[in-house]
Amino acid sequence: MNELIGVLKKEPAYRKLAAANFVSGIGDWFSSVAILSLMLQLTGSGMAVGITLAARTLPFLVMGPVGGILADRRNKKAILIVSDFSRIVLALSLLLVDSPDEVWIAYVATVGLVVFSALSLPARQSLIPRIVRGENLQAANAFDQTLGGMNMTLGAMLGGVASAAFGPQWSFLLNATTFLISGLWVWRMPYKPVNGNDGQQFGNKLDRRFRGKGFDSRNAEDDPSAFWRTFRRSSFMKVVAVQSIAWPIGGGAINVLISVYGYQVFGAGDRGVGVLYGSLGIGFILGGLLAPSFKRWPVQAVILGAAVEGLAHIGVSGAPNLFWGAACILLATLGGGVGNTALATLMMRAVPQQVHGRAFALNETLSNVSMGVSMLAAGVLLDYLPARVIGLIAGLLIVASCIPSLVLLPLRRQLNAQATGHPGIERSKTG
Repeated sequence: MNELIGVLKKEPAYRKLAAANFVSGIGDWFSSVAILSLMLQLTGSGMAVGITLAARTLPFLVMGPVGGILADRRNKKAILIVSDFSRIVLALSLLLVDSPDEVWIAYVATVGLVVFSALSLPARQSLIPRIVRGENLQAANAFDQTLGGMNMTLGAMLGGVASAAFGPQWSFLLNATTFLISGLWVWRMPYKPVNGNDGQQFGNKLDRRFRGKGFDSRNAEDDPSAFWRTFRRSSFMKVVAVQSIAWPIGGGAINVLISVYGYQVFGAGDRGVGVLYGSLGIGFILGGLLAPSFKRWPVQAVILGAAVEGLAHIGVSGAPNLFWGAACILLATLGGGVGNTALATLMMRAVPQQVHGRAFALNETLSNVSMGVSMLAAGVLLDYLPARVIGLIAGLLIVASCIPSLVLLPLRRQLNAQATGHPGIERSKTG
């Protein structure tokens, strides 16, 4: 906890970036709950909900790569500001939806919101290692995980209450307001890179030592082939890409199953769904708080995190009641939070900074598309298989997703040292 608080004190630029992300994240959850409720009220159709959910993932297929290219070639702070201010208009457009004939506006607005999210995500992720000193990078990523859990817990819970009490329009208005606040905070954020090309230099050394070829940083941001040359030479980037496809196959199914577990499997109705989502958010919060304990072993944390997460979801599939199901989900997301923090830190330190945007965008795109397909498949399978069986399979798939990361174990000393910012010390240990 002290490390997470410390990073806010030591890194003023990150403090504003984190605050902006937290505020807009709360608004996103309010809006997400409200729009799904509105679609059901106006259409009474589960298909409308399905189309809305699909609209949140499919744009990543196109806009994810575009966002990565922009993040590497353009001012990252400017991308975040434009994305926030553009989403104000889109969020407000949802206020126009009050009849079945106007549902198309909700679809268009949802796609638009996701488009600008896809543009801003790689810009934000690649901005963090530029404004946070290397020794504080792991704590910043851990804090991000904690904020994500808080957003999920508070946003989903309060969003449902607000939508029911005041109507979805108030949630849409709040979401637009949070984008305004977020954009203004980012605007005021000091943007003076503190790490120079440290990540670039560390990445070069690792590439030369383990792949036999270096990385030419000259004009890398403007060279379309630079990213793919780096990708082909980097075992680490290939492993992350495979894991970005493999994990969501199980994780997407789990997203669909949480409501089914709460309503049907444990027979607890809305209360059960609320308890399970609350456990999900608390798990991410605890995962972020626990992540600094693994800062010296990020490679092992990535592997262990996926294994714990998958085994815990296997436990959910066999849980006898809501209490044990919630406890297993909390453990699953705790493991996921630790693993995600470690993976983000490794990417920021082991991948050359000149291609950060495209690297993060590739993984976000692969993950979102894979998850979208998985959620669709899980929805279809629920008509043929019990939820517990699908949950068991999903848990096994998540455990299996850590297998590609085993390739990194021979490189663990160098990667771990790189993530902590002390490659020289580690090289002396390995001779």
